[in-house]
Amino acid sequence: MTNFLDSPPPFDFSDAAARELWGLLAANYQSKPSVRDLLALDQIDPAEIDWDQPMRWVWRDILQLTFKQAKLKPLLKLIQDGGDSSVAARIGELLELTPITAPPPSGGSPNWRGFGDPGMEKVLEAEPTFLDIAFLRRGLELSGGVCRLLVTLSGEKYYGTAFRINDDTVLTNHHVLFDHDHGNAPATEVEAWFGYERSFAGLDAVPTKLSGDPSTILGNETHDWAVVKLHGQMPATAATIKLTGAKPVKPDERVYIIQHPNGAPKKIGMIHNVVRFADDDVVQYLTDTEGGSSGSPVFNEEWELVALHHQWVEARVNGATEVRNQGRRIERVVEGLHAAGLA
Repeated sequence: MTNFLDSPPPFDFSDAAARELWGLLAANYQSKPSVRDLLALDQIDPAEIDWDQPMRWVWRDILQLTFKQAKLKPLLKLIQDGGDSSVAARIGELLELTPITAPPPSGGSPNWRGFGDPGMEKVLEAEPTFLDIAFLRRGLELSGGVCRLLVTLSGEKYYGTAFRINDDTVLTNHHVLFDHDHGNAPATEVEAWFGYERSFAGLDAVPTKLSGDPSTILGNETHDWAVVKLHGQMPATAATIKLTGAKPVKPDERVYIIQHPNGAPKKIGMIHNVVRFADDDVVQYLTDTEGGSSGSPVFNEEWELVALHHQWVEARVNGATEVRNQGRRIERVVEGLHAAGLA
């Protein structure tokens, strides 16, 4: 008996272990730039791969190519040595002489009109959407540091989103705390609502409302950030969101936004949330936002802060207009905070 990797080419996608390896890699390595770097380490020419496909099909082509070139085993060794330990362990199970796989379906074929015989469980769309369950736990922890702002500008009340960045300070957009229609006059009143959210049963929680000190408002219009210090004790659940440490986000990665859209109870944007463009100044993505989401934190899949959401934009893509949401790169914001002596 031999392992499926010891069989002659081509790569046998009909083998259960081969299919599970494909699914494992596609679910855990979805960043095209990172996968290109991985192939380079295995001396695989990335030009031989069609990168315009969804990552599930990119991995299909990688498996076919590397198997034909006898480079799949070295590639898997690179992944095992440099990647997530749980993924490495699962690859090890699939490389055993008798691979450890899921049991086949049993109980006979259901009588489903219009469908053929059932097979193994499978990813139904082009891209897998699996995330470790700890993703939800970490997102919930950080969400406590996001608050709704109620702001008075030139006698009129407005709402926005902000998040805690140290003991007594929250970060939001310049256009939330300054009146651009009246000479950039700062807000005369600020109120931050922490815990303004609903339970799973739809019940509204009672928020903790802290007043801001208008004399501490400071910001930068160019990069659209502003801060204000709050009076009173932050609630214990108000996590401080770290400003530094994230790798620069790249196109095709995913970003998540905790926000108060339309001034409503706290929500998260996490569907069709692909990054479409990123440079040294901005990140553009398809993650949903609404009015009132200005000032929200934009996180990567490791829940690291990568941008400060501030507006939507239009972009021309292949002759068509595409609407994107946009955030200022957090690096630009941090530079401004350092220059102002605030970080």
